[in-house]
Amino acid sequence: MKAAIIGYGKSGAAAEKLLRLKCFESIDIFDDKNEKYADIAEYKNEYDLICVSPGIDLNKYTNICGNITSEIELAYEEMNKNAKIIAITGTNGKSTTTHITAQIINNAGLKAAACGNIGYPYGMAVLEKDADVYVIELSSFQIELLKKFNAVSGCIINVTQDHLDRYKTMDKYYKAKLMLLDFIDKDGLFVTNTDEIIKAEVQKHNIKTTYIDDDLINYPKYNGKILDFGKFKIDTSKFKLFGKHNLINLSYALTMADKVCDFKGDVSDLLENLTSMPHRTELIAETGGVKWINDSKATNVDSVYTALQSIEKPSILLIGGRDKKSDYKPLVDLINKNISKVCYFGEAADLIKNQISSFLKDVEEECFDSLKNCIKTLAENTKSGTTVLLSPACTSFDEFKSYEDRGVKFKEYVLEYTK
Repeated sequence: MKAAIIGYGKSGAAAEKLLRLKCFESIDIFDDKNEKYADIAEYKNEYDLICVSPGIDLNKYTNICGNITSEIELAYEEMNKNAKIIAITGTNGKSTTTHITAQIINNAGLKAAACGNIGYPYGMAVLEKDADVYVIELSSFQIELLKKFNAVSGCIINVTQDHLDRYKTMDKYYKAKLMLLDFIDKDGLFVTNTDEIIKAEVQKHNIKTTYIDDDLINYPKYNGKILDFGKFKIDTSKFKLFGKHNLINLSYALTMADKVCDFKGDVSDLLENLTSMPHRTELIAETGGVKWINDSKATNVDSVYTALQSIEKPSILLIGGRDKKSDYKPLVDLINKNISKVCYFGEAADLIKNQISSFLKDVEEECFDSLKNCIKTLAENTKSGTTVLLSPACTSFDEFKSYEDRGVKFKEYVLEYTK
């Protein structure tokens, strides 16, 4: 039998291993970004199976047709059928929720693997881990390629504007996310927010659904310390991740983990060693009474908006990098409310300042040519009790290789200059 792989990133590499397990004698790879392989335009319909990677937009390649599958489907076929799946999607928060859901399940005594769009393919997890539960982050692109997949629990955390270069309209983007409902087990649990568009689609499916409101008033009930889920509760003072948005992520994680763990009573002990994803509102240091938060992953305005909702004065916002033709004005109200000082840095410093400066009230401002010089100055002058938040709203490519590189360097600068 012959198979083709369209797109050879991490997902494509996992797919190749899975196809070889299925005894495909011939596997051809097509990838426009890798000189080792043929261009996708050269693909011809002569294969028994075609595995399409999630980054490939089939609307752009009319030559790709036939028996199409995905790495997710190949892995599902190979997975131990006694194992269970929790599927997580959304525009923001899905990686952190995937990460902490798996940690909670492991702390509860089961073996869980965080995988999928989080950077560790589900296919590799199936091949390398003997897990009881696979906690899978799914992008909208991956959901569109599902066929037989089945999850005992799944969620859509939120849907906000993103990927319109591929979907063109929000209606189409919603539709892709909402396809996840077709792959929740009939006895399973679906968890989502109070978005009316999502609720309308849920009503068309006979699936038990739990709604988590963003204010944590109805479910779970939050009184400033205790998160009460009804049959179980947790003391949030044991939870070390920064910001209210992470309490929302935690609420999703615990609700879905409960489906496989059946929590009862006080389960606060499950939280004590939870870690955040690197570069996502990550507390990297607390020196001299100053908290330093690394949110380098926030490369768009919407992500910065979320981070700003979880901070209060006295706080300093570090914003800048390489502009993506963004409108930064939606941040103004939250900056006025929660930020004492804005530090603009990098290539986009003047551009961002010119957009928002005239709207700021009683907020100090300062421009820096680099992130390094910004940290050096702040380390010398920032008062105890202040939180310094790196949440750039820009790409990193003016100074750094990637947002990860920017986050690592931020930590190095902080540790160097706060000795």
